[in-house]
Amino acid sequence: MAGPLDKVLHPTDQQRIIGAIKSAERLTSGEIKVHVEGKCPGGDPPKLGLTRTRERNGVLIYVATRDRRFSILGDTGVHEDVGSQFWAEAVQRMTIAFRRGAFGDGIVGAIQSVAPRMAKKFPRKAEDKNEIDNDITTDENNK
Repeated sequence: MAGPLDKVLHPTDQQRIIGAIKSAERLTSGEIKVHVEGKCPGGDPPKLGLTRTRERNGVLIYVATRDRRFSILGDTGVHEDVGSQFWAEAVQRMTIAFRRGAFGDGIVGAIQSVAPRMAKKFPRKAEDKNEIDNDITTDENNK
């Protein structure tokens, strides 16, 4: 049975995105969270646990597919260390892919562009544990 997320993102893309998150987090203690919904409710996207990591090293990729809007937010541990160039490549990958309606490609590309820098700043440690669930969330399962 199709869930609410299937309405905005193809199941194949969902699996690719979760795989990209897992691959990235094998290299870093940082956490990547993806939230996808159809329409942006207005205002800033919710933090969705972004600030709950021990090292404050979470990154949220927020996408509203029907509105073709997105944002990439870094918690203080990431944001204080990186300049605008860190986000620029991720934003560029998302913009190019979203223009052609390839939301999965854009999100996977963004994850792949931020992961190496996160790994450099926050390398994975032996005691590392997953602090933010890797599942993609949607407006339906975050009320």
